Amino acid sequence: MDPRRCTLCWGILLIIALVTTGIGDAAAQSATPASKTFVVVGSSPVQKENPNAAKTQAIADSKRRAVEQMTAEIVPLEVLVRQFAAVDTVIYTQADKFIQYYKMLGERQQNGQYRVLVQAKVSGRMIQEKLRSAGILTSDTRPLVRLSLTVTGTDHLSSFVLFRSHLNKMPGVENVQVREILPNQTTLSVNYRGTSGAFAESLLRAPKDGFTTRVYQESDKAFRIDLAPAAPVENQG
Repeated sequence: MDPRRCTLCWGILLIIALVTTGIGDAAAQSATPASKTFVVVGSSPVQKENPNAAKTQAIADSKRRAVEQMTAEIVPLEVLVRQFAAVDTVIYTQADKFIQYYKMLGERQQNGQYRVLVQAKVSGRMIQEKLRSAGILTSDTRPLVRLSLTVTGTDHLSSFVLFRSHLNKMPGVENVQVREILPNQTTLSVNYRGTSGAFAESLLRAPKDGFTTRVYQESDKAFRIDLAPAAPVENQG
């Protein structure tokens, strides 16, 4: 092959790698956010004997609605339905504990109802920790997704064997199957308990022994893994 053409090809691949690495890193952070801001409407009936209390109750209602929305993003629907009573007890009835900040954007009173428009910042991390400590959210309650991994560099068999062993031991991985074998490339199907972003983050951060990887997320459920042997450790003596 013409050396100049080869150099050009490697340059193009390097640019693609840099771009897709950024995509992969962003996807790796697409799991439950540490916190999130919601704009919600809360309401409360106006009591003649205590009209000022309606505003306080309407704000409390808006906070609870914001916490409900954050919880719905953390807990799979089937778990939320099955564990509703427990979630209601440890999360919804204590909604104010998970609000980091709120601001009232608007208010009105009509037909015996006091309504407020509130911007509320909710701690997803605190909700997640509370659900886990209560036994509501466990590794088994996370959604099961099927991911496709196209692994290049598999002609170096020992590195590929180590990589598959590492993959099988990753938390959340329940099944790994070979779908296609091509020269220096193998496609794997992986059943993972969690999100694709969490999988990418776990794959990037996990320690590796005997091989190196570069991880690129090509779509929501498809990854490309560039596999290579680990560089030998030089003898400093």
